[in-house]
Amino acid sequence: MSYGNQYQSNPYNQAPSAEAGHGQQEQHELQQYGQPYAQQPQAPVAHVLTQQDFLAQVTHVRNEMRSLDADIQQVAALHQRALTSSDTAAQQHLESLVAQTQLKNTSIRDQIRTLKGDAERTTDGSHGLKARQVEALSKDFKAELQRYIDEESQYKERYREQIARQYRIVNPEASDQEVQQAADADWGNEGIFQTALKSNRGGQATAVLGNVRARHNELMKIEQSIIELANLFQDLDTLVVQQDPIIQRADEQVQQTNDHLDKGNAEVDKGIKHARSRRRLKWWCTLVVFLIILAIALGVGLGVALTKNGTKTATGNNNGA
Repeated sequence: MSYGNQYQSNPYNQAPSAEAGHGQQEQHELQQYGQPYAQQPQAPVAHVLTQQDFLAQVTHVRNEMRSLDADIQQVAALHQRALTSSDTAAQQHLESLVAQTQLKNTSIRDQIRTLKGDAERTTDGSHGLKARQVEALSKDFKAELQRYIDEESQYKERYREQIARQYRIVNPEASDQEVQQAADADWGNEGIFQTALKSNRGGQATAVLGNVRARHNELMKIEQSIIELANLFQDLDTLVVQQDPIIQRADEQVQQTNDHLDKGNAEVDKGIKHARSRRRLKWWCTLVVFLIILAIALGVGLGVALTKNGTKTATGNNNGA
């Protein structure tokens, strides 16, 4: 028996091999630590996008979101068609489009995460711009996801109402509570389906119940789609919450820059005033010096003129005598 083979194998007899393996592991670790630092594996340095490349990526995500908006509108149209028709091709088209839209949702979320990481690693003056762009993208994508969730939820409710109407066809005497239970029942369960068939042996009833079962399977896909969208929405909520401190730091840096600019402008204004005062003082000093020189010149000139006049007068007197 397998139990005998299991217990005949003594785990303790494996100790030597385990010890040998442990010794090899230690030897490998010692060899690894013995390598020079240049040979040690190094983590790759994350590249920071330039502002131009970053904005190009933002534009790409914007285009993806516009494409997503068109897909959601097309999904809504196919929902309406699926409710009013049993066209298999239309149902397959809807399922394919929903799967494609879910992949696009995940891709957009991942791209926003990448841009957020780049904004966090940015240390130059473009940090604030990048952070604000990521915040705007996150909020807009969140709005698109909410619209898609609302559309899927409305589709689910209309599907449940259709299941309830079809069940009433099979059981026209059913109470509202029974109809509600039928709409909520797991028609994918073979037991529930067979029980309903036993109480309704007519050909029409069998066809209707088969349709109800198919509708229920589709309802399960819708619920799964809503769950996936809700998870994306929650991830995006977390992304926006984590982004808030980055925006706050960017705003603080902008405020600090503005404060520094204001202080610099104040110092420049003060310097200009001092320079003007110095120039004004220089002109006043020049004027005073000029007036002093003028006064001295006038004094000297007047003195010289008076001296000459005195000399002429004395000479005239001498000649008269």
